[in-house]
Amino acid sequence: MNITTSYRVSFEELHRASRLGLRRRRRLLWVCAVVLTADGALLFALDNLTFAVAAVTGGAFLLYQLTAGTRRGTRRALAKITGAVEVDLTEESVRIRRPGLHTEIAWRQYHRVVDTPEFLLLYTTPFAFTAVPKRGLDAAQTTELAAFVADLNGTTPPPPPRVAPSRASVPVRTKIQ
Repeated sequence: MNITTSYRVSFEELHRASRLGLRRRRRLLWVCAVVLTADGALLFALDNLTFAVAAVTGGAFLLYQLTAGTRRGTRRALAKITGAVEVDLTEESVRIRRPGLHTEIAWRQYHRVVDTPEFLLLYTTPFAFTAVPKRGLDAAQTTELAAFVADLNGTTPPPPPRVAPSRASVPVRTKIQ
């Protein structure tokens, strides 16, 4: 496998990658935000103002982090990514080059590698990852990468996406009178 892609990251794409890569953590934080807010409302009803204010404040902070805080963090990360990013994927390692930065990491050094339809997520820790957009890859490279990642993870590769038949190729029944 020798796949090379080059891309410029947009805000929307980085935001989608961030939400996708951290979705487990985000689900847990959503549950905590709802539970803390509901607990704060219950504690207000029980006249326990100190803990009620703390719970509602904690819930509001989590809600902020999950909404506006995520967008703010994405903007900060995007400011650090300047210029085109070039990624080389080989059987041995992943090479990422940006202006002023060159990183090469062996596949076995990654905590987890996730192949999604839109991104290749390379986790260096449970919550830190690099998202490689797959928009620059053709169908053969995408299939080869999916098979490699499945082999790396010890799973079976997903089936190739089915192409729905167009209306022109579907025979039309006519009613015979």
